[in-house]
Amino acid sequence: MAPVKKKAGGGKKKAPAFYCGAEDLEPFGFAMNDIIKTPLGVTGTVIGVKYESAEQKETGRVWVRYQNGHEAPLEPRLGAGLMSALGYRRCSEADHIRRDVEHSEAAAKKKGDEEKLISQIMAFKEAGLPIPEELIPKSKEKKVKKKDGDAKKKKK
Repeated sequence: MAPVKKKAGGGKKKAPAFYCGAEDLEPFGFAMNDIIKTPLGVTGTVIGVKYESAEQKETGRVWVRYQNGHEAPLEPRLGAGLMSALGYRRCSEADHIRRDVEHSEAAAKKKGDEEKLISQIMAFKEAGLPIPEELIPKSKEKKVKKKDGDAKKKKK
C-alpha cells in the first residue's frame, strides 16, 4: 500500500485501511468477522489488521468492533506471541450462528417494514388521495460547514 498522503486542504492524514485477507489474520489465529473474547471478558468482532508500515508485517495489530460500535486494536502486536496464550479466545460456533441469525432477522424485519410502507403509499395513490407526510421517507441533508469568516461576521 502506498504511503498515506495529506489532504489538499491541509487536513488530517487519512487512517490506513484495514487488511482483511486470510494471510494478514492467520498469524493471529483469527479470521475476518470472528467473535473474540478478550482476557477481560469483553467480546468484539474482528474487522481487520492495521500495520504501522505495510512492508513490516511484524507491526500488525488486530482491530475489533465492540458491541457498542467502538473500534479498537487488541493489545499485543504480531511479535508478542500467540494471541491465545495471552487470553484472547475465539467464541464458540454457537455465538457465531446466533449473531448471523440476529442479522438475518433484523434484515427481514427491515425489509418487511419497507414493504408495508410501500403498500400503504400505493393504497393512497390508487385511491387518488394525497400521501400523508409521515409516510414519505425523509431525505438526508448534507451539513454545510460555515467558514470562519462567516462566524466572525455574525459575532459583531
